[in-house]
Amino acid sequence: MIKIKKILVVSEGRNTGIRILNQLNQLLGKYVEVDNMLISEMKSKEADADLILFTSAHFLIRASRYIDSSVPTLVAKRVIDHKNIKEIISIEYDEDVLFINDSYESTKEAIEQLYELGLDHVRYNAYYPGCSSFPQLQTAITPGEGQLAPYKPEKLIDIGSRILDVETIHEITRILDVDKFLKDSLITDYIRDIVEISREIDESRKTSNESMQMLQMIVNTLDYGVAFVNSNGIIMSINSKFEYILGLKKKCILEKNFQDIIRTPINELKDNSTFQAKIENKEVSINVRQVNFSKRYGFVISVKINKSSNETDIKTSFTASSYVKRNLHNFDDYLTINNNVFNMINRAKKFSKSDGTVLITGENGTGKEILAQAIHMNSYRSSKSFVPINIATLTSNLVEAELFGYEEGTFTGAVKGGKMGIFEIADGGTIFIDEIGDVPVDVQAKLLRVLEEKRIRKIGSADELSVDVRIISATNKNLLDLIKENKFRLDLFYRLNILPLETIPLRKRKEDVEFLLKYFININLDDKKIKSLNEFFAQETIEFLNKYQWPGNVRELINLIEYLMLIYEGEKISLNHLHSYMHDVNGERRIFLDEYEDWVLRKFSENKNMPVGRAKIAEIAIEEGMDIKEGKIRRIISDLKNMGLINDDGSKGSKITELGEKTLAEIYK
Repeated sequence: MIKIKKILVVSEGRNTGIRILNQLNQLLGKYVEVDNMLISEMKSKEADADLILFTSAHFLIRASRYIDSSVPTLVAKRVIDHKNIKEIISIEYDEDVLFINDSYESTKEAIEQLYELGLDHVRYNAYYPGCSSFPQLQTAITPGEGQLAPYKPEKLIDIGSRILDVETIHEITRILDVDKFLKDSLITDYIRDIVEISREIDESRKTSNESMQMLQMIVNTLDYGVAFVNSNGIIMSINSKFEYILGLKKKCILEKNFQDIIRTPINELKDNSTFQAKIENKEVSINVRQVNFSKRYGFVISVKINKSSNETDIKTSFTASSYVKRNLHNFDDYLTINNNVFNMINRAKKFSKSDGTVLITGENGTGKEILAQAIHMNSYRSSKSFVPINIATLTSNLVEAELFGYEEGTFTGAVKGGKMGIFEIADGGTIFIDEIGDVPVDVQAKLLRVLEEKRIRKIGSADELSVDVRIISATNKNLLDLIKENKFRLDLFYRLNILPLETIPLRKRKEDVEFLLKYFININLDDKKIKSLNEFFAQETIEFLNKYQWPGNVRELINLIEYLMLIYEGEKISLNHLHSYMHDVNGERRIFLDEYEDWVLRKFSENKNMPVGRAKIAEIAIEEGMDIKEGKIRRIISDLKNMGLINDDGSKGSKITELGEKTLAEIYK
């Protein structure tokens, strides 16, 4: 008798929870029992479930104290239900509409998904509970949250609550070991819906090229090969996994006859037929299903690698599973209200849809690994392993062994049976190489070869293994400087830097300081949450923290809050409660500048050979596009004088002092 598995869906609103509950019941009703709980209702340990499914990464963070560590958790990826968007297609081009949802995060995510689907002919104006500014428009769109509308629009388009995407459904069935009960037609029906919607958008206002891009983006999220073949047997579209399984590049596959490419004798394509084949030394199952839309038809071909029962594959699967089951970060976990950071995150989201190598640069504590995990979680590899390695923690002679593995008896102390390297463990998934600048030069050559040929050779082995991995690397060093010093290969830099991403230090996103302080304080408070930092900090402390340069970035801020929460006894936190190192440098009082003070002081430094007045600073501000008025400049100059960073130079203006130059040197060292 099959044991019924229990799933607990944790959501913000009841509508969302019920929609997902119904979707899971429809797909797996005989084999799972699904219940819904609001995040606000989680007050004690929830252990009576085989899986807890959260509709947002924020909810997982909030509920962490109530989760039994033995219960698997998963953050759902939710998508717009494609069957319900036809009404949006008919909206006039360039019309403003109000988009209504239950939270800021879910509203932002849903709007982005509409854009990704090609529905970018209208302007979406966000509204959610707590939103203080919104226009009154004739048309409103909502994913099942119409009751939250701030007024009664002339037309309300309800596209229904967002549903679980195919990737999340497969991950749920894998965790619960019920994947064999999932309907075979799920992916076929899903793609057929997308093809049909794509066609409608195309006929309405989009080019066929954009429609194909949308279809490509969706099928790339699958962890097995998929091809769309027209009625003449010509391959029209494939996903990245299909390329990998066949061992061919896309240009060698598209517009070719399927029977010529598969290199397996097939008399004709038949609906709902399955056969076995051997491709690139892999035993695979090939399934053919016919899809019909309008007056045309074609075939969806899915190719899966058969699971091997030999010892090596079991060992690989066991090792990789520990990396697959980890709770990884998503883009929602990169907390910010800074527009420049939002732009950086949006760029990272686009990178996640590609399979190119990503190089993340930036200071320590700026969330480089969060970005790497989020890119993996939003790629078609998300159901596979994410394997991190920090090169800086390894001795130079261990780096190659960790990356590529070794055979038994290769050297003294080698593990019996040999050891898999992270490339073998991560096959099909993503490798995150932190501190890439510390990779020894001799290993860099081997790493470059792996990137170019997708093959590795273990230490002590004569054989090569084919691997399918994506590499995301990160560093806080300037690789171009290392190249000049002959410590880093130029050709490897170009191969890693295909998709560059640079994080922004906290001192350059000052509006995030108070936002993050408040966020992490409230996470640590059990009962009443603070609405303003003045409830927790003395005013002088808030001003100090806003001017503080945060050399350790967000990581330093989080550590500070953890420390303050431990010593907090109800009295407002004063300057004396802060870490002593935050006040002093080499026994001297540290001086902190905000963004505008920093800019003005630098202008004095750049013009140190002549006295400068506020009129000259105002003139430079206009030239450089700095939004700072003369009245504010007057106040800043007065403050800089009081701090001893500039002093009067007769009636002609002021000059920077030695302390001022020293302060700038300390900030930008």
